[in-house]
Amino acid sequence: MKYLKFFLKLSLFLPIAICAMAFSYKVDPSGLFWGAGFERYARELMLEGNYIDGYERLDGRKLNEVYAKNVPYAPQVLVNGSSRSMLITKDYAGGKTFYNARNVGADMYDLYTSYYIFEKENKTPEIFVMGLDPWIFGEHNDKRSDKELCNEFFGEELGIELGEYEEVNKYDKYLALIDPSYFQAAVKYSKRDKSDDPVPQTVPTDLIYETDTVIKAPDGSIVYDKGFRERDQRYADEEAMAVSNMHFYLIGEVSEIDSEKAKYFETFIEYLQAKGVKIIFYLPPYHPTLYELETVYINESGASNSYEVIETYIRETAEKYGITVYGSYDPNNLGLTNRDFYDGLHVRSESLSKILPVFN
Repeated sequence: MKYLKFFLKLSLFLPIAICAMAFSYKVDPSGLFWGAGFERYARELMLEGNYIDGYERLDGRKLNEVYAKNVPYAPQVLVNGSSRSMLITKDYAGGKTFYNARNVGADMYDLYTSYYIFEKENKTPEIFVMGLDPWIFGEHNDKRSDKELCNEFFGEELGIELGEYEEVNKYDKYLALIDPSYFQAAVKYSKRDKSDDPVPQTVPTDLIYETDTVIKAPDGSIVYDKGFRERDQRYADEEAMAVSNMHFYLIGEVSEIDSEKAKYFETFIEYLQAKGVKIIFYLPPYHPTLYELETVYINESGASNSYEVIETYIRETAEKYGITVYGSYDPNNLGLTNRDFYDGLHVRSESLSKILPVFN
């Protein structure tokens, strides 16, 4: 009975979710529906070592591609993943050259193409840190990911035909509207000065923690705006409640790992190891309230615990190939509390050191 009352209360957040989706569509920070912006200029500024304003308007995937083509060296440490890996900075590289190529809402295709864009330019990293969100083994398929490029990589380098995963549904981009990270980007972009023909602006290093917008760092990571970083903890906890079950639906019910996806993943690992690339797995944790609510939902509905199924597979695969794993989807395994999170999905930058070491 107590769970029924709890879920009735949770249903009150449904109108909020609908409004958030409508807002994300109208603002469209990455240009999915209304067109994208100024990635080439942003890349030039980043390669000069500048921090830049205008993050919410950048198409991260296009930016990564033009960056990979123009950076004059192979980053020794390359990080990928979703927005849940975006706060990993060069400080974790131990003095090595570094780039964070994560993508908002990254799906299975992004896992491979964020590496391939550097491989195509003969810029193979020494260390590849994979931010492995559970949905890359689930049902999530992001319109923004480049299926054609992934198919090229699989066909030319791995000798695999993607088959059914090669097909692209033109409506997939609308999944971005239920992505909490896309909503956050829309909120921040809506507060910007929307004068005609905006271009990225450089931000002095002594001001990057004082701005009211998200800053893109030259190493590919980001710095959240001051208001978001310093807001009252109750907002983070409320957001964790609001996105809990909606987020589970992004992953879908996974009772066992799809054999084709496992084949792709393990073939990719073998390909990297044959090239001498050291692989590290990072499992980004969830806000304790979100994880608890989704566990309650799973238990009450009788669904399979996708988080446990996927994490078990990743850890077994790591053991099979001699790969180190950091993190866990379950924050309790890491000793994390609500105060270690900005919202339901993103760990605070100062709390990452509790999870990740310096990569070497």
